[in-house]
Amino acid sequence: MSKAVIVSRHGLPPGPKGSLIGGNLGQVGPRRVDFFLDLARTYGPLASFRIGRWRLFLASDPDLIHQVLVTDAKCYIKHFGARTFKPVLGNGLVTSEGDFWLRQRRLLQPAFLKAQVQSYAPVMANLAEAMLAKWHTGKSVNLEFEFSSLTSAIALKTLFGLDDQGDRERIDESLRQVFDLLTARLDMPFQWPLWLPTPTNIRLNRALTDVRHVVDGFIAAGRARPRGSDLLSTMIAAQHDDGTGMSDQQLRDEAMTLYLAGHETTALTLTWSWYLLSQHPAIEKKLVEEWQRVLSGRAPTPSDLTALPYTAAVINEAMRLYPPVYVIGREATTDLELGGYRVKRGYTVLMSQWVNHRDPKYFAEPERFSPERWLNGLAARLPKFVYYPFGGGQRICIGSHFALMEAAIILSTVGQKYKFTLSPDAVIDIKPQITLPPKYGMPATLERR
Repeated sequence: MSKAVIVSRHGLPPGPKGSLIGGNLGQVGPRRVDFFLDLARTYGPLASFRIGRWRLFLASDPDLIHQVLVTDAKCYIKHFGARTFKPVLGNGLVTSEGDFWLRQRRLLQPAFLKAQVQSYAPVMANLAEAMLAKWHTGKSVNLEFEFSSLTSAIALKTLFGLDDQGDRERIDESLRQVFDLLTARLDMPFQWPLWLPTPTNIRLNRALTDVRHVVDGFIAAGRARPRGSDLLSTMIAAQHDDGTGMSDQQLRDEAMTLYLAGHETTALTLTWSWYLLSQHPAIEKKLVEEWQRVLSGRAPTPSDLTALPYTAAVINEAMRLYPPVYVIGREATTDLELGGYRVKRGYTVLMSQWVNHRDPKYFAEPERFSPERWLNGLAARLPKFVYYPFGGGQRICIGSHFALMEAAIILSTVGQKYKFTLSPDAVIDIKPQITLPPKYGMPATLERR
């Protein structure tokens, strides 16, 4: 474990001057990704700013990011932003720490082995086809809603073996309310304790109670039935070295974490992929030609994916420009050194995919949508933490292979049947939350190919 050291520089890394009370809160603004980008480009690889009582560094050099996420990882915990979501994620993989996290990660890892993940491909394709059966030429849709509903259905089927649409809609509505309220809470300079019966807290606690009640019902049903192929069955059967398994509460925490981390991020990858394709017809044409050549109209199987390199390149490029998770944060648990500066205990180091994925040192014309850049082995040549949509280090996303397979299967299944035209009056912008959704949705008109 790293220890505090004497550093060569005094004070804080460079950064913008803020106000006495709020610090740089007013400068961060609703499009915080622009603030991060300006911060890195103006002040260099390690910059400093303050939000209220929190001192934050932004590390944008890959070596500094490696130091935080790998070399000194044991000296950091998840930052205050991630902990804001503990009321819904509990002590799941995203929010737990230390030996408990490692024990849970090892217990869950078999559920995400290649063969297990590939067994879910038919579920993904079948539910995508079911969505397409409700579409027709000329129909107006919100692509974000459509893909979120689809990936939610896939997540609930693969996680709980759940087919009931009513349960799915109920949990989706409650979770959306929870996330909106927690995101608003994150942006508040002062947060009232959740036990205080403010109108917002009352709505939040009611939604949380509803979500927990529904998921606890899924877990009880899972324990009562013979073991199935869903992830919940795998988690119920999993045992630590001492023969113990997970409690119902821990099952709920891990299930909620996997559901939320899994379905929202993939839906956003698909939404932004289609937005970019709609703006670049030549790239879309090349993509459709790959599907016609390899798939001839059928849904892909896992064995097809290696024959779809342009599909993978489009997904990689969409996640480069619009990373579903655009910032990672770690809070120091002891005094540390980073880039010649002291990171005091309690300081937070942020690392932003939005920033690193736009570094012209590694990506020529970084704002341009160019899937071709991924076709010549770029991924293998890039230093670690230049492109990291799934995070990195020990805590890299456990479901990355699931997400990439799901995105490829849905993109090609849907894209062979339909193309999308954005509504002419659509205003496309981002709304940075814990993820990166479009601010006003993604309104489009369907056209059958």
